[in-house]
Amino acid sequence: MTQGQDRDHADMSLLLRGFMVARMLRAVTDCGAADAVPSDGAVAIEVLAGICGVQPRPLLRILRCLAAQDIFSVGPDGTVGHTGRSRLLRQDAADGLHYAARYWTVPGIWGAWGALDAALAGAVPHEAAWGKPRYAFMREHPEEARLFDALMANFPDRRHAAIAAAYDFSGARLIADIGGGMGATLREILGRHPAPTGVVMDREDVVRAISPDALLDGRIRVQGGSFFEAVPAGADIYLLVCVLQNWTDQDCLRILRTIRASTPPGTRLLIGETVLEPDPTRGRLDDYIMDVQMMAIFGEARIRTRDEFAELLNQSGFALERILPTEAAGSVVESLPR
Repeated sequence: MTQGQDRDHADMSLLLRGFMVARMLRAVTDCGAADAVPSDGAVAIEVLAGICGVQPRPLLRILRCLAAQDIFSVGPDGTVGHTGRSRLLRQDAADGLHYAARYWTVPGIWGAWGALDAALAGAVPHEAAWGKPRYAFMREHPEEARLFDALMANFPDRRHAAIAAAYDFSGARLIADIGGGMGATLREILGRHPAPTGVVMDREDVVRAISPDALLDGRIRVQGGSFFEAVPAGADIYLLVCVLQNWTDQDCLRILRTIRASTPPGTRLLIGETVLEPDPTRGRLDDYIMDVQMMAIFGEARIRTRDEFAELLNQSGFALERILPTEAAGSVVESLPR
């Protein structure tokens, strides 16, 4: 083999076992190892295992493997320290990956990817693995649902702050965040603009989990319900942040038409999502991975292109005005009722 072929072989070999690395990362993050290792120091493996409540020898073996990839440092005597990569697994890391490391290989997601071949036959991998759609599964597994909410509120690309910075919300009176989860985007917006108030609408189990101190002293109220049936009336800006990517075209049309019924002239709909570049030589790898994630979990749901957004909006009574890039991976797709 040439040097280039050797490098390709080594890279492909690691990619083929990438699921093993992801699972090790979840194991050490679930047990709190990154938080227990001093940010600027080192700790003996026996002490670390005691803090984490696990056995020292298996923990050492996992950490050595991760250290070979510059995730933690492990000395010959078993002392464990941090690297730049492992610090990202701490809960206090700015733009960290703590919740991502814990969520991407939870049983529901892990099982769906294990059944990915079902997609090639026209089925939904998550349903092939678990016999039910993702949201029904999460209602029966609240620990996964709350971890998902935490990931969305702390997504490592800073999407919430990026959306708040990309659009001028200063003239808004009431902002309705539809499918808004824990209200992270709305808090970022209201933190920048003192005049507007907001309402977060999501499933009852989701909005019940929002703590009172996250409601900004009453500037945010919550409303449980289904965006397939009705949305809060009276807002002048409606937000859909990372919602449509979870649904098929027909379901997206139902959501958009429900919102359209509450949007008189002058109201704006802002969709905060990644706009997929059709040419993979020009797009971001993360976007295409997330597109396949949507397929594994939801089947026909996907990351959409500009043309696909325009068609959905047109069919539901909106007109695409413009697409604003943000400092994160996503964009703000602005539309008006027509």
